[in-house]
Amino acid sequence: MKQKEVKFVISDLDGTLLDESYSFEGAEEALKLLREKNIPLILCSSKTRAEIELYRERLSLKEYPFISENGGGIFLPSGEDYEIISLGVPHSFIVEILKKAKEALGLNFKGFHELSVEEVARVSGLSLKEADLAKRRDFSETILIDDELAPSLESFLKKHGLKLTKGSRFYSVTGDNDKGKAVRILRERFKNIYSGCEVVFIGLGDGENDLPMLKEVDYPVLVRGKSGRLPELNLHNLYVTEQPGPFGWAEAIFKILRG
Repeated sequence: MKQKEVKFVISDLDGTLLDESYSFEGAEEALKLLREKNIPLILCSSKTRAEIELYRERLSLKEYPFISENGGGIFLPSGEDYEIISLGVPHSFIVEILKKAKEALGLNFKGFHELSVEEVARVSGLSLKEADLAKRRDFSETILIDDELAPSLESFLKKHGLKLTKGSRFYSVTGDNDKGKAVRILRERFKNIYSGCEVVFIGLGDGENDLPMLKEVDYPVLVRGKSGRLPELNLHNLYVTEQPGPFGWAEAIFKILRG
């Protein structure tokens, strides 16, 4: 007898559910379909806890878990608060190593911790309120660095147990955590909660930092960027959207859930 399926959607935000102006316009009907089918939407982003909480409110997702800062933290709602599973290294340690990298390599880059709220808003296109939330980092640091300088920094960080990952907008410095490890832990948690059922994960992302997550889900989706450029990923059941951003997100949700 086939086990009952319990489906979950794990989604990146920037460039996936959100477009370049941070709007989810184009995804409304697909979001409605998830609500109708009672399929939880779990946000899994490089964004901070504070930023994701804002989108959970906007999208009415407050009862669902979320994953922050490229898998640095898993937040499981528990009453009025969270059970927090910390997988990343402290932000203060990352900042300390970045300072050493600047001194040792003489590279020209800047982290969000060095920028004012106004400067973060200007480089990111975020509102001042959202830029303030983006600076409240626990497990990572967002940096502005030219692509040609990134390999030198990456080598230095590796010697100190840190990783440099390119997202859809910026580079992110983290510990050994990634979205895939966080999703794997979440799957084990759900297997225990829904014992006797088959836990099915649908995962959507657009950047290199999403690839570990997409390797861990049952239905991986690469959402096309406006440029059409896609990271390389060789998965037999990978679905690549025709449309970019939230329109592509909706395209994939309808394709997978409606066939």
